[in-house]
Amino acid sequence: YVGCDYSITTYRGITALYALLKSYGLKKGDEVIMPAYTCETVARLLIDMGLKINFVDVDKETYNISIEDLQSKASRNTKAIIAIHMFGNPCEMKGIMEIAEDCDAVVIEDAAQSIGAEYRGKKIGSIGNAGFFSLGEGKPLTTINGGVIVTNDKATAEKCRRIIEHFNACGFHEKSIVLLKLMTYYILKNPLHYDLIYKLIQLRRVERRNKLKICTLNNFKFKWTDMQASVGLIQLSNLERFNDARMRNAAFLMENLKHVEGIHLPKVAKHSKPIFLRLPVWFEHITEGQRDELIEKLRKAGIDAPVAYPNSLPAFFLGVDGFPNTEELVKKTITLPTHPFVRESDLERTVFTIEQFVEGVGKCA
Repeated sequence: YVGCDYSITTYRGITALYALLKSYGLKKGDEVIMPAYTCETVARLLIDMGLKINFVDVDKETYNISIEDLQSKASRNTKAIIAIHMFGNPCEMKGIMEIAEDCDAVVIEDAAQSIGAEYRGKKIGSIGNAGFFSLGEGKPLTTINGGVIVTNDKATAEKCRRIIEHFNACGFHEKSIVLLKLMTYYILKNPLHYDLIYKLIQLRRVERRNKLKICTLNNFKFKWTDMQASVGLIQLSNLERFNDARMRNAAFLMENLKHVEGIHLPKVAKHSKPIFLRLPVWFEHITEGQRDELIEKLRKAGIDAPVAYPNSLPAFFLGVDGFPNTEELVKKTITLPTHPFVRESDLERTVFTIEQFVEGVGKCA
């Protein structure tokens, strides 16, 4: 499907990244570049492995790694660059690969949110030295837990397989939990349940925002199960249809929100084909508090529009600033649902709620 010669399944997406980093021989103190705006789990893993993180800022219009900032920070000390395709919108891989070649670094594509997206006619994940996908909750293709490594390099694939072979098999308890989560996941996808589960989701988000929890490697050193493989194969047959639905929903939102004053919709390169796992938007003229108020109004309208990434990772992990784009995005961004279960009435209600809120903020200014 992706167009790579080798693929290896893993217990989680983060398991896949761990195996790739180990396969490339990275050791404590080695420098890895990653974006300042993304999932905390990636940074937690690098810290737990003893690697040195060199954060780079992101582009405010794509949410992806800034080529300019990457160019200024990459050096011969850089061993790996993690290119994360945020929200299913492909990175500018041509520039990233050129910079990596200059400093002799490997490029690992984090395509956790992007299975099915394309860049210059190639599937995301097949462009770097290796790539990986997540099959976790909320991803385009989910088996609750799960990940996939893809590469064209036989040696890398064999090393990853040897690493994963030493992991434990899931027992009956772990398999039962996965099955229960799968059943619950599809029930809660219905928009009618948003209000019911909202408070539980918020409690988890607040905990993740306020607690710096270092990833424990033993928590994901398991093997994928046959049951999950069966579920994944069924979903893979529907992936293109589901991704098309996501893009139709994203296109509807972008077309109907583009006139809203101060809104910034994600920029898509002409040579890219995104899938938009969620549609990120940020607002130029609202404060962080007003952003949170908008999220609450959308929730009351039956729309789950979370912040997604509430922290600048350099500030969260290292206590440093100097990443202006990231620091603005974490305060002003919301993410809108695009999944195949979203109804046209949900999209219309999303647009109306945002229009009314921004208009009200403008009148109060």
